[in-house]
Amino acid sequence: MKTLYRALFAACGVSALAACTTPSATTPSANGFTLVPAPVPPTAEQFSDFLIGRYASLTNDPVLAAETFVRAAERAPEDDVLQERAIYSLLLAGDNNRAVELARNAQNHSEDYGSLTRLTLGVAALEDGQADYARTLLTTGEVSPFNRIVSRLVAAWAAYGADDYDAARTHVVEGLVGDDILDGVSLYMLAMIQMSEGDDDAAIGTFSAVWEERMRLAVAAEHYMRLLAARGDTERALLIADEFYQDVGNNPSVDRVARQLRNGETVEVKRLDAAEGAAIAVYSLASALAAETRDDVAGIYFNLALILNPDLDMARTMLGNTLDAGGRGDEALEVLQRVGTDSPFFATAQAQMAWILRRQDRDEEALRIASEALAFTDEREMRIQLGELYRSLEKYEEALELFDEVVIEDEAAGREDWLIYYARGVVHHELDDWEAAEDDFLRSLEIDGSRAQVLNYLGYSWVDRGEHLEQAFEMIQQAVALQPYSGYIVDSLGWAYYRLGQYEQAVTYLEHAVELSSNDPTLNDHLGDAYWRVGRRIEARFQWRHALALEPEEDQIPLIQEKLENGLPELPVTVVAEDDETRHGQ
Repeated sequence: MKTLYRALFAACGVSALAACTTPSATTPSANGFTLVPAPVPPTAEQFSDFLIGRYASLTNDPVLAAETFVRAAERAPEDDVLQERAIYSLLLAGDNNRAVELARNAQNHSEDYGSLTRLTLGVAALEDGQADYARTLLTTGEVSPFNRIVSRLVAAWAAYGADDYDAARTHVVEGLVGDDILDGVSLYMLAMIQMSEGDDDAAIGTFSAVWEERMRLAVAAEHYMRLLAARGDTERALLIADEFYQDVGNNPSVDRVARQLRNGETVEVKRLDAAEGAAIAVYSLASALAAETRDDVAGIYFNLALILNPDLDMARTMLGNTLDAGGRGDEALEVLQRVGTDSPFFATAQAQMAWILRRQDRDEEALRIASEALAFTDEREMRIQLGELYRSLEKYEEALELFDEVVIEDEAAGREDWLIYYARGVVHHELDDWEAAEDDFLRSLEIDGSRAQVLNYLGYSWVDRGEHLEQAFEMIQQAVALQPYSGYIVDSLGWAYYRLGQYEQAVTYLEHAVELSSNDPTLNDHLGDAYWRVGRRIEARFQWRHALALEPEEDQIPLIQEKLENGLPELPVTVVAEDDETRHGQ
């Protein structure tokens, strides 16, 4: 690739010079001869494809990037860096078959190929049943740090597939890097290898040890529960489900096993084959990567997992999330549509599709898909998702009806869920039923007092109403400590200082809030108010104008316009609840 770059820079220099000095082919020279341009060098098209590919990558067009990088790679099959770039783009675009084909072609032309090429070859070999060959590929050559972890876990499953149980354990240990999350994934894979081998005592021991470290992985929870249930320890299995829910939330696979156990149904242990286990390993590491990045790079590994196991719908739903987060909503819809009605992830996929359509302003389609999915599954999570969808469309009565149903069923079943009370509280607030909203927020915090969004919402509402100011202030401070980079929560703290008349402090926090979330009209409006109170009148009007330009809610527009014309009243008015000490605005 260094040669390619040198040639590319040289070509750029030559072309620039030629543009200045080469006459037209039809223009006679001074001595009577006609000058004919030199023929285009063979490398020109390769350079062109490379540059187009780079531009497509930078502008989030992986399909075009893949097309052009592949053309460039086909012209230089010995260039391992170019081959790696092409395979990367193909996997990012979801063209898995061509990625494998190109990796095999690269292998035929060079003994030195990149880590992603090697990983792709190893994955393809294991999927083809060539466990020994896959293991050889995945444990040789130089690899990047993250690919090394992935490669070692896939190699561990390949060793298991080759009946080398000891080597499988060795490869897992080789992949440990001292990171709690990544090592937790690796050790859970060891437990699943032990389980698949039939060494259930060792598997339960490993599952238990990692679980006690509070490492929560849905697929591990599911298999751990199955093992416990098979041993007759249904109570412990259901406790695992409850702990997972409390720490993480709902998951279709965990919920299905828990529901079967509560209904007295038989739950079997799933012994995995090498490709199935490797697919789960790659998926789990990709999920950890997705949690740490805001782009779609994790999609590469979700696609590798789907090469190993095309039926792995949990990877498909996560791939949909990753594509959507990367601004590739239409591609996400295509991926999610492949989740079948018999999959435990069907409702999850339908909910994801509905929200993608909602963000694309295709509201009727979003409601149709969510409603059809609810009619098909009637799952609790689907009702919550449809309720949230109604709420986002300001259909509050419809949302309230769904949330009421969920709360009634939860209370009958003894289930405690802070989120449903919070969601219903927001709807009550939008319907101007503050008493009901306040009750729901307090119940939500009674269940789990560490949820920043609930602390912030209730604290902010109390501050805005002039009620329970000391308690509200403490709540908002706790919320900021939990989520210090949330502009909305930092704004709440600034607004609390404002309502307490501590305007200099308010400015500090409100400025920081606007830095974190610069395009929110309410935050800019609040900062304008604080500037006015500290005598920074020009800056206050600038913030108010900016708030208007950001299209605030309709009822806020005349209020901001009034401030632009007349400023704020001489003294701020703070309404103080009877059980609070009286405070003055100055």
